[in-house]
Amino acid sequence: MKVSTGQLARRYATAFFESALDAKTTEKLSKEAEVLLGVLSPELEQFFASPTRSSSDKEQLTQVLIDKLSLSEQTARGLNLMGQNNRLHHLRPVFKKILALVDQHKNVVRAQVRAASPLSGNDIASLEKALSLTTGSTVVIECETEPQLRAGMVIKVGTRQIDSSLKTRMSNLKEFLSQGV
Repeated sequence: MKVSTGQLARRYATAFFESALDAKTTEKLSKEAEVLLGVLSPELEQFFASPTRSSSDKEQLTQVLIDKLSLSEQTARGLNLMGQNNRLHHLRPVFKKILALVDQHKNVVRAQVRAASPLSGNDIASLEKALSLTTGSTVVIECETEPQLRAGMVIKVGTRQIDSSLKTRMSNLKEFLSQGV
């Protein structure tokens, strides 16, 4: 039976997370997951996914990552286990799922905000506070600038989306006017 990437990521992430939970090192695991995701380039993913690369080459590269990033013994064991099972090409989904599990454990929700112009630190803090009150969870905003929105922003929290961009408002107005009276 073939296991989907999502199922595999969930299994490995759960194992990493539960191990960190038992050792009370979830914060360290979260930081290491962010660091690993930061250095995980498409070339590195391609290297781990390549059937022409030997398992010893992949093992050596894994050890280099562990050493260079100063990863904990727990994370190193997990990565080595993934290598033994030929699952290193699933690093990105596994470590994204780890971050999601840590966030869920800490009652943190991540919001993606696309704004027409850069938001100031005060704007972000105010928005986080307002969204935290609305959701009942601590909200952490991941912000990006998208000038084609012209003005306003698009906020996505979980499956909910709030679009207050000028681009969408103009599109809605155009559609309304084209329908006639």
